Amino acid sequence: MITAKDLTFSYDYSNSRRSLDNASIKVKRGELVAVLGHNGCGKSTLIKHFNALLEVQKGELTVAGLDANDEANTVKLRRTVGMVFQNPDTQFVSSIVEEDVAFGLENYGVSYDEIPKRVSEALNAVDMTGYEKRSPSMLSGGQKQRVALAGVLAVEPDILVFDEVTSMLDPDGRREVLSAIKRLHEEKRKTIVMITHYIDEAVFADRVYFMHNGKMLASGSPREMLTDLELLKSTGLTPPLPVRMYYDLMEKGIVLPFCPLTNEELTEAICRLK
Repeated sequence: MITAKDLTFSYDYSNSRRSLDNASIKVKRGELVAVLGHNGCGKSTLIKHFNALLEVQKGELTVAGLDANDEANTVKLRRTVGMVFQNPDTQFVSSIVEEDVAFGLENYGVSYDEIPKRVSEALNAVDMTGYEKRSPSMLSGGQKQRVALAGVLAVEPDILVFDEVTSMLDPDGRREVLSAIKRLHEEKRKTIVMITHYIDEAVFADRVYFMHNGKMLASGSPREMLTDLELLKSTGLTPPLPVRMYYDLMEKGIVLPFCPLTNEELTEAICRLK
């Protein structure tokens, strides 16, 4: 669904500081890919190329068979790739939830008879049925982000891109939004790219990429990537808590039967040891 090869991008066009430096990535249909890295490493710059928010300066990019280097594909790219951003408040255009979700459908010329059905299905997909008449300003952070996601889902994009969507949320809000993303991936088989600096959010991805200073350092399965201490150290990222526990226990002479990625796996490993 997405193939980027040697993307290079500089905001000042001088190449004195490259926000992307020969970055390459592949995303298969139905795959959930997490891109990890600290703020400023180039994650947001990368994904803004996917729906032509940024033009390709150098390199190759194909999205759902569309050449992103061709300006004639700009409108198609923006309909193919739905993006949900960090701050949900900046995405609302109406004071009523159902009207906000319907906004994109109206712009795309969907028939008025079809719009209520699409709005209802989108809100149901993110567990926000019953909030149709509410004002977004009266919702919690997690609820706002799920409504923003519903607005994207309603126009039925082939690819969903999440740009640090949990970074402004409290723990409950994070759980709500992550649960919605997991459900879309597992039940709807949506192709999803999720960028984040929260390493525990990458645990349920199919594949993980590490970015640092505009470069792609490595990619692999979550178990390969999130348990590699040297690789994590090179990016300045802290391993997930269960991984840290595994290595801390090893230093004390307690060797668990496997390196856990989640709290559930950590519990299982300790129980097996006992």
